[in-house]
Amino acid sequence: MSDTQIKKIIEDFGSATKRAIDCGFDGVEIHGANHYLIQQFFSKWSNKRNDFWGGSLEKRMNFAKSVTDKVFKTAKKYAPKDFIIGYRISPEEIHDTVGYTWHESTQLIKTLTSEFDFDYIHLSLPEYNSKPNDSDKSFAELFQPALGDAVKEIIVGNIMNESDAEDAIRYADLVAVGRATLIDPQFGLKIQEGRGNEIIEKISPEQVKKSHLTPGLINIFSDPKMEPHLSGRESIYDLHQRGTLDESVIKNGTGASYNLDNFKK
Repeated sequence: MSDTQIKKIIEDFGSATKRAIDCGFDGVEIHGANHYLIQQFFSKWSNKRNDFWGGSLEKRMNFAKSVTDKVFKTAKKYAPKDFIIGYRISPEEIHDTVGYTWHESTQLIKTLTSEFDFDYIHLSLPEYNSKPNDSDKSFAELFQPALGDAVKEIIVGNIMNESDAEDAIRYADLVAVGRATLIDPQFGLKIQEGRGNEIIEKISPEQVKKSHLTPGLINIFSDPKMEPHLSGRESIYDLHQRGTLDESVIKNGTGASYNLDNFKK
């Protein structure tokens, strides 16, 4: 990308923040994780530039810093004072020996939290208690010194039941639950009401047919390599192949239906 294109994208982050404010959202999260563009600029594996936007570690931070600056300036101008801003990051990205390690990503987070008043940092993890190869401490523990006292830490990663959530909260200030709430939207409520033993952890064929899941999510959960599975660890992919997903499966929350043929081989 040219310098002009990069600056236009940075402006677009500001525009997206303004739209979120106009829509009444309580905050925004800057997505610097999971191989998306901000991470691509930070990673030595994908960033081959030798200019303001790449080269040294400090220069590979510049895109993240510029995006963050635009988001905060937009929020200051248009948002209420209690508008929340967070930053999501993958602690490591290593391709053989190229990419970045937690040693570098904690430097990025320390830089961002010292220059901007983030409310939280969100660590994207495969397991909430994941550890790097060169430490006995979890990523959550290793990042805490970079946050300071005011910035909260959120962790995520395979939190599927009450026991997982109770263990995970020992590592951070907050835990994020994604897939588990897609399987059981009452995940948090059941824990709050002392009904954690009633949390649904596995998708059954009957549940799929009555599912609140959108077609896109059903497709994702149909991947044999993707969690969650049916009881017995098999995928729901066969349900698609057999054409057993009826119309009740393919309605989203607004009642809009989708073509069932899209779900058949």
